[in-house]
Amino acid sequence: MRLLMVARRYPPDIRSGTETVFENLYRMARSRHEVRLVVGYTRARELVPPEARAVDLRGVSKAQAWARMAAASLDEQRRFGPDVVLANSIEVASFRCPTACIVHDLNFGQAGARGLGTRGREAFYRLRARRLQAVVTVSEAAARRLVSAGLPQETIRVIHNGVDLERFSAVARETTHDEPQDLVRFAYPSRILPGKGQHLAMDALARLRAPYKKRAELVVVGAVADPLFLDQLKIQSYNQPIRIETDVPAIAPYYQQADVVLFPSLMEEGFGYTAIEAMACGKPVIWFDQPAVREATGGLGTPVPSGDVDALRDAMMALMDDPERREAMGAEGQAYVRSHYGWPGVWSRYEELLRGLAR
Repeated sequence: MRLLMVARRYPPDIRSGTETVFENLYRMARSRHEVRLVVGYTRARELVPPEARAVDLRGVSKAQAWARMAAASLDEQRRFGPDVVLANSIEVASFRCPTACIVHDLNFGQAGARGLGTRGREAFYRLRARRLQAVVTVSEAAARRLVSAGLPQETIRVIHNGVDLERFSAVARETTHDEPQDLVRFAYPSRILPGKGQHLAMDALARLRAPYKKRAELVVVGAVADPLFLDQLKIQSYNQPIRIETDVPAIAPYYQQADVVLFPSLMEEGFGYTAIEAMACGKPVIWFDQPAVREATGGLGTPVPSGDVDALRDAMMALMDDPERREAMGAEGQAYVRSHYGWPGVWSRYEELLRGLAR
């Protein structure tokens, strides 16, 4: 199969769950098929694969970025002659061959009510979806959201995301000679923006009862999507047992060295990578209850009502009191992820879809 893959963003130039998915799909496809990759970059050319057709998107508007990506993609189609296209950008050009596009969610990086901007983006998605042979989304919950936004149900296919089970795996927790023996490390790895709720994780830690706070610490880690919000978090963390790490080269060690992972996302998630990567590392997760995360986790971990900081704090204290429960939850979650989200199995479902479109 001759496959053209197109993405406006690609790791490590820009890294989040959506980009990680496409990176792994490219790795799987390239080992099995003849593949060409067209990607944009906003920081540096060397931060995307050297073999890719790289499109310079530094300092341009969204409209200019779309135009540049469309021109490069159509030119690569003429040169390569693919059987099918897989895109990670809904604004992908209209190709003359069958095209599938991945739509991970419709939260647009925000939480709360759908404003005018969100409704405008949804209208754009509806328009673009009519020119696609398939829209792949990452959960049944996300599929329902796409249908409610008016995307054609007959084109939507659900394929859950995968996890790199070699990189996200359980390792021995390291200790230092001067840390309390009963220290419990909490971690929240995710993009840093208000909708992800890092401020609520910090608030919950600050509300821990004094005996608990003395033996707790929290690390908030991830790529910075909102610098102003980061500044607010730095102020909020003052004089608290909280550390903030930004734009780190590898996120897996932060899961692996935690005792408990927090995921109080306020956004309507399409999948919930933080919870799944934590489970892959054998860690118990406390998450704000919402349909996609419940689906992705199989209901494992500790769900608490969305936005309820006191419930989040109480769940944290309960796990601090029960190391055996932490270990059991971690083992159960790891077994679930390993049986459901290995990339070879995920790719086989993509491959079946793409072969069907290419016929």
